[in-house]
Amino acid sequence: MSGYVVCPACGSRMKAGRGHCLRCFETLPVDAPEVSQPWFRSLQLSQGTTLIAGVVLTLAALLFSAVIWERATPVEDDVARPALSTERTAEQKATVPAVPGETPVASSSRPPILEPGFVRAPRAESPSTADPAAAKAAYEKALVQRPDDADTLNKLGQVLVAQGKIDEAMARFERAAALTPDKWAYHFNLAHAASQLLLWDHAVASFRRAKAIQPGDHATQFDLALALHKKGDEAAAVPEFEKAIALAPSDAKGHLALAITLERGGRMPEAVRSYRRFLELEPGSPDAEKLKAYLDSFNVAQPAASR
Repeated sequence: MSGYVVCPACGSRMKAGRGHCLRCFETLPVDAPEVSQPWFRSLQLSQGTTLIAGVVLTLAALLFSAVIWERATPVEDDVARPALSTERTAEQKATVPAVPGETPVASSSRPPILEPGFVRAPRAESPSTADPAAAKAAYEKALVQRPDDADTLNKLGQVLVAQGKIDEAMARFERAAALTPDKWAYHFNLAHAASQLLLWDHAVASFRRAKAIQPGDHATQFDLALALHKKGDEAAAVPEFEKAIALAPSDAKGHLALAITLERGGRMPEAVRSYRRFLELEPGSPDAEKLKAYLDSFNVAQPAASR
């Protein structure tokens, strides 16, 4: 027998084995089991207070465990990830159009092709253009005397274009076209200046006015179509290129420009036929072999015969 017993009369604790309580002399139970007090009574705390303290300690233990686990476990951080390469693989490049509107090609991609440029604007007919600075001074002096001379304004505009002063040139062309609205060259030069400044709406409008004056001029017709293409209006550009081709059927660049426009408009079968016609007219093109290989990937019948 070991431990303690509790007196049933006064509640005093006595060593086990005594017969009577030393305080009230009541008989103690012989084999009464030891009654252990809860730990919180030994601290003289109430049961409610102890419960709250237990909850707090439990939460603290859980928080401590979480901190230890987080430090021990590697965390994948989005910021720390290696950045994806911006370079596309060869396979990806084969399925992504080179320009907006192009038809994706799964097996190959169109080789780089230099697009046809605009037809050159007519130059000022004056021997002094060999010295642009002297020509500019002469035209400006003449305009002091005759500020509304459309021809001088046009020639000054051309000299300014040669000097790279496109904004100033465009202002002279606009003034010349306003003074003499039935002069084809003034509208044509104005359209080219607008094209150099990427003012495509202005360029298209001026080319249309020039075309109205000379409807059968191939340069005006082709450049109008090309301006529409540069503007991104492929649907409007296609019929204008077809009109340019009708005016000059053997002009290879017309077929090439039409082919590029058709392809960007998603009309690939027609584009392939125009590409092939371009190759027939210009077999010595530097990109001929690459372009042929590209076209062979499409099941489009070639024209029966060259015209």
